[in-house]
Amino acid sequence: MTSIVLASSSPRRVELLKQAGIQLIVQPADIDEVIQPGETPEKSVTRLAEEKALAVAQFYPDQIVLGADTIVFYNNRIIGKPADLKEARNVLQQLSGNTHWVYTGTCIVRLNVTKTVKWISKTEVTFNQLSEECIDNLISNTNPLDKAGGYAIQNHEELLIARFDGLRSNVMGLPIEEVLKKLNLFT
Repeated sequence: MTSIVLASSSPRRVELLKQAGIQLIVQPADIDEVIQPGETPEKSVTRLAEEKALAVAQFYPDQIVLGADTIVFYNNRIIGKPADLKEARNVLQQLSGNTHWVYTGTCIVRLNVTKTVKWISKTEVTFNQLSEECIDNLISNTNPLDKAGGYAIQNHEELLIARFDGLRSNVMGLPIEEVLKKLNLFT
């Protein structure tokens, strides 16, 4: 059974890894997760995933460390975690009836063997048309402040999603199918 250190406190990432049978230590990275001016979605998620993994790997040089970062990209704008409920509502209103993309950058490192693997996963997501009542319900029943785009596909998929093209797990914050394949490179 593979054992890793997860450089994140995301409950969704923890859940996906545990469901895949991976033993893990949860050690959130203490980094500044600010998106740089002019940074593309691909560059942003890759950079932040690698920074998270490397920051934690310093303390676990003999362990496999996984860092990840997820953003929503809509209307040529990177959308991270909403700062407050007003912003969460605004984001959900913008995404309503529209198509956006979810990018996750993932980085796996093991310092003692100087091995690093990083990649980007992209999923196209089209929302249903959401009523104000539906948005109120989503905000009331799910903490939108700890999720890129302010939503969780695993909690309200039937209400939110008209269709998606790509990995569902990527929309949850970690492309677990790809992670499992990449972890084989470290055994």
